[in-house]
Formats: sequence, C-alpha cells, structure tokens
Amino acid sequence: MAYLALYREWRPRTFQEIVGQKHVTRTLMNALEQDKVAHAYLFSGPRGTGKTTTAKILAKALNCEQRIGVEPCNACDSCKGIDQGIAMEVMEIDAASNRGIDEIRDLRENVKLSAARGRFKVYIIDEVHMLTSEAFNALLKTLEEPPQRVIFILATTEAHKIPLTILSRVQRFEFYRVALEDIKSRLTEVVNVLGRQVDQEAIQVIALKSEGGLRDALSILDQCLVQDDPLGVPEVYQVLGMVGETFSSEIMAAFLTADYGKALNTLAQGIEQGRDPRQILRELSDYLRQMLLFLTTGQTMILPHLSEKFRQQSKSCGLDRLLLWIEVLLKGESQLKYAINARLAAELLIVEAMHKSESMLNAAGQVFDLKSETGQNNVSVNSKTSRFNKTGTKGLDNRRVVKEGAGEEINSPHNNGQLIKPVDNSGALGSGITIDSIVNKWSEILENVRQRKKSTHAFLMEGKPERLEAGTLIIVFRKDFSFHRDKVEQTENRQTIQEAIKQLFGVQLSLRGIMEDEQITKAGPATAEELDREALIKRTVDIFGPEIVVIKEES
Repeated sequence: MAYLALYREWRPRTFQEIVGQKHVTRTLMNALEQDKVAHAYLFSGPRGTGKTTTAKILAKALNCEQRIGVEPCNACDSCKGIDQGIAMEVMEIDAASNRGIDEIRDLRENVKLSAARGRFKVYIIDEVHMLTSEAFNALLKTLEEPPQRVIFILATTEAHKIPLTILSRVQRFEFYRVALEDIKSRLTEVVNVLGRQVDQEAIQVIALKSEGGLRDALSILDQCLVQDDPLGVPEVYQVLGMVGETFSSEIMAAFLTADYGKALNTLAQGIEQGRDPRQILRELSDYLRQMLLFLTTGQTMILPHLSEKFRQQSKSCGLDRLLLWIEVLLKGESQLKYAINARLAAELLIVEAMHKSESMLNAAGQVFDLKSETGQNNVSVNSKTSRFNKTGTKGLDNRRVVKEGAGEEINSPHNNGQLIKPVDNSGALGSGITIDSIVNKWSEILENVRQRKKSTHAFLMEGKPERLEAGTLIIVFRKDFSFHRDKVEQTENRQTIQEAIKQLFGVQLSLRGIMEDEQITKAGPATAEELDREALIKRTVDIFGPEIVVIKEES
C-alpha cells in the first residue's frame, strides 16, 4: 500500500477529534441533536485549521446509517465512501480550478437530482472566494432556496472576498488558529504512537513555525521523521530551510556592540550554508519581535536553551533601539523582495539599521554632554531641536531656560524682557528626599517596578525624573512617547510606581507625567495673558523654528 502522509492519516474522523475549534463543533453537534441543520454554511479561517475536515464530518453525520448520538460511526458504507472520496451524495468542488459560470450552471442542474442512497446531498465548495462575480450570481438563487435535503458548505481562507449577498444567506463559522499547546500536544501524541525520539524543543519549533495550522505542523513533522533518531532542533531548521534562533542571536550580538564586520560575516556564513538572505532577515525580524514582546509584556516563546542570552540581549538593547531596528527591517522588506541582488540588499539593511542606532546613541551622548556643560543634570533637552543659535549660544530649549538650585532669576528671550523667578528644584521634603537622590536610584526604582508589573516598567522606561514640586514627582517623556506618559498616569500603573518609591525612600509621592515640550517653569499659576503669550510663542516657533536670533541696533 502507498505511504499515507501524516496529515491524512491523523485527519480527525469525529467532532471530538477536531483540535482547537470547540466553538464550531459544539454548535454543529447541537444543531444535529436538535435537527436544526442549516441549508448553507460558510467555514472561514486560516489554512490547515480544519474547515474541510469539519465539513466532511458533518456530511458523514448527516448520512451515517448507524450514527452514535451525533457522531458518525465511521464503519457504515456511507461513512467509508465519504472518507475515501467516492460517495455519490457528497460532492467536493475546488473553486480555484472550477471558478467559472459554466461549472456553477452544471452544479445547479445536478442539485435538482436527489441523493442516490444517503439522506442528504452535500456540496463542499473549497476556496469559494476564487469564484468569479458571474459564478457567484449564478450560485446565489440556488444557495438561497436549495432543494430539500441539499446542503452547501463553503470554505475559504479569505472571507472578505465573499460578496455580501452570499454572506447574508449562510451561517458563518470562523475557525481560529490552533493554540500552540494544542499543536504540541497532538505532535507529541503522534511521535509517541510512532515510537520516534523527537526532542521537545524540536516539537516546539515545529509548532511555532506552523503558525497555528495543525495540518502544516503534521506535514513538517512528516518531513522531519525521514531523518534518523534522535531528532533535534538543528534537523528541524534544516528541513525548514532556516538558520534558526541561535543564528539570529549571533547577529543581534553584533548589533548590540555595533560590530559591522561581525554582523556581515555572520550573514555571509548563513548564505554559504545555502540560506536565502531574505529568509535570514525574516528570522531576524521575528527574533526582534520576540524581544519586543518580552520588553513590553514580559512574555516570550523563545527556546529554553536560549532564554538567558535572549533576556540579557533584550535588556541591553532597550526599547528605543529595538523599535528603530524593527522599523528599518520592515521598511526594507519590500525592497528586499524585488531586489536583483538579494545579498547586497540584505547587507545594506543590516548596515543601515546599525548605523542609525549608533547615530541615535551618539545624539543621546551629545545631549548628556550639553547637560553636563550647563551643570543642569535634571533639565530635559530635546535632541531633535537642540542647536547653536545665531550668536553661538547653545539653545537648550525653545522656550525658557531655568538655572536650578541657584535661586537667581533669568531673563528669557521669550518673556518680553520680564524676569521669571525659577522654581526651587531641590525638591527637599521633610524626610530629606531630593530629586538628586531619586535620579541616583532611578535604576533601582525601575527594577522594583519591573518586579511588581512588567508592563508598567516598559512604559516608565521612556520617562526620566525631572523635579519635585510640593511632594509631586514630575516625570518627563520625550516628544513621541505621549502614549507611555498616558499609561503611566493610569491609576493602576501610578500606584505601582508610588509603591516602589515608597519602598525605597519611605515617602509617599504623587506623580505627574509631562512631555518635553510642556516644560515651562514658573513661580505660581499662569495667568491668561501668560498662557496667550506662550501659545503665540509656540506658534511662532512652529513657523520659524526654535533658533534664537538676537537683533542689535548699531549705535
């Protein structure tokens, strides 16, 4: 007998055997039990999730001669005929190759003929979205009022392409991607029955790369089992034509150290192994995605033997660089797809990503140097707008500069010559806590918050302590991180941060998040006139830029 592929050998034969679609099977079983089976169904969802299999099981249950409750017996002639694809009462049509109006007209003529032996005549139209508009129109009337004992089951992976006139005449069931644990469980069951030695990490890789399709997972396993035992992760990656996460971690190590040579040499090694440079960068993007999920949610599906290295790289990277790298790779993916020289395009993308992140770090270093030169460790500087003005003075802010701690008044070029008394930013409270002590222990505060709630930690990482005002800690967020500011100010997240600060300093502080361009330091509340003046200044800066131009009249 010819070899039977695993996905066919292990295809479910009853509703109970279908994996990961309880919401569908439960409803269909209830319909059978109550004798309320509809005349037309639409099964939509990703490939390999059980749409056609469910349709065949429903057809068997409708025509089974010895049905066990609502389940087909799989022993009668009708069930066997449907399983073997020779039953006259079940017609399976591939709409991808039979998509024209002539084929649908033939179907309409055949529908009028009653089932030869079974109770119901079932038409299963796979990939129904491939039908032409004319074919859909020809099917419409028959689908709306089919003859008695005729049932249509339409299956598709792209339900959005189905006309609304069709959707309104069918009962729709959405099939989900099969959960990772369900796929791993089924693969483990198959391996145990076959008596093969397959590493659990290899099974996890197969489950991850199947992307929620159990049929794809069984096909990958089938191909892997051709190799000798024991079967491990390298063998799976070899079958898939992938370099693997270990390889991606090596490229990431080069990214973190800005080692251009190491990154390009690692890419060259993968290409020499016969891997497509496009595939290598796709895997690198997926690795970055895992890092993003870890930094923002604390969750990851990385392989256990890589978990420690992965965590260290994620923490060393930080969210800013990570987002930049992902952005560069995603934008370059379309260029890479059509590139004549894929290797050169991949090398350019890697160099571009590393160069941009290095430039970002250098800019951050320059901002730190500016703060050091002015002696203002707690003044936030916008690196995008910091520049030298026409008189050679460094513009630290496009509105006002307040010198901290000295108590002197500063004449700002934007205050119409009025002197503004600076806020005492020492922030000393009765307990002796100051803004400097908070800044010095900010990393400890972040770690304490991370242990309490990882998502709050991810949002707080983009903010920096700015000053203390009457028991309120002001946290400044950069221009493009208003989302993080809003999240930090949510009650639950704010309480988490306050508890972390109280544990370290024994003081209950209030919190307030502001953006860099909101930093206006004054003595007392702003008057309506002052607010109007600030709005005018902001509008002027938006039009003419933040450079300060000093005009001197010649005497």
